[in-house]
Amino acid sequence: MKRRICWNGTMLGRSIVVAAMALGMANVSFAANNCTLKSLRGTYVFAATGFNIVNGVAQPKAIVEFIDFKGDGTLSVPAASRSINGAVGRTPPGGVGTYTVEAGCTGTLAFTPGPGFDIFLSPNGGKLWMIQNDSGTVFQGTTESASTADQPCGNETLKGAYGLQISGTRPAPFVIPGTAAFVGQFEQMTGIVIQVFDGEGNFTQVDNVKGSISGIVPDRPGRGTYTVGPDCSLSQVVRPPGQEPITSKGVVVDGGKEFRQNTITPAAFFITAVGRQIK
Repeated sequence: MKRRICWNGTMLGRSIVVAAMALGMANVSFAANNCTLKSLRGTYVFAATGFNIVNGVAQPKAIVEFIDFKGDGTLSVPAASRSINGAVGRTPPGGVGTYTVEAGCTGTLAFTPGPGFDIFLSPNGGKLWMIQNDSGTVFQGTTESASTADQPCGNETLKGAYGLQISGTRPAPFVIPGTAAFVGQFEQMTGIVIQVFDGEGNFTQVDNVKGSISGIVPDRPGRGTYTVGPDCSLSQVVRPPGQEPITSKGVVVDGGKEFRQNTITPAAFFITAVGRQIK
C-alpha cells in the first residue's frame, strides 16, 4: 500500500503555532502525567489538512481515517479517505505502523510504509495532536478516541480526580471569633475542591473554601453522590461535615473531562462551580 500521498498538513504559520503550543503544553502541563504506550488504546479518528510542497508549489491535501492503537506501540489503519490536490481516494484496510510515548505525553508515530509524525497526548490519552515531521510537507491535525466521541453519558462518564473552582455567596456557616458578624449572614466565598468520582455514583472530596465572614477550614473532607443522565446532565449532592447537604445541578462537557454546575439547595446558596479532570 502506498501511504505517502495520503497525508496532509495545514498552512505553515498555523502548523508552527500548533506545534509550539503543543510543545509548551508537553513541557509545562503534562510533565508529571506519566503517559505510557497504554495511554493510546482503541479506535481513534484522525482528521488533518495541509500541503505537500512539490517543486516549490504547495499542493493542498486532507485526510480522515481510523487508527487502531494496540496499547503496545503498534497500530493498524482500518480505513482512510484522502484528497490530494483535489483528487479524492480511499485506502483499503491493512495499513500498519508503530508509535512511541514518553512520560511527558510526547511521542512519535510512523506508518509502514508512510510518513512520520510528532505527537502530543492529552493526559488521559483521549486526544492527541499530530504534526508530520517529513520534509516537503506542512501537515497537522487532531486524533480523538472514537469510543467516547459520541458515547451517551452515564455515571461512568465521571471517573477519577477533578479539580473544581467554586465561587459565589452563601449564609456564613460559622463566624471568625472577634468578628462583628453572625452565623447565617450572607458572605462572599471562593474555593478550590478536589473531587474523586468512582464512576458508579459516589465521590469523596477535600475542599479549601474561604468565606469573607467564616474564614477557612483547611483540607476539609467530604463525600456525596452524583447522577449523570444520558443527555450529560449532572445532579450532585455533597455532605460537608457539620453542614446540611448541598445539591447542585449542571452539565458534563468535553466527553467527561469537565463539568459545570450551580447550587439548587439550600435556596440561600448561590454558588457556581467548574470542575476539570486532572487524572
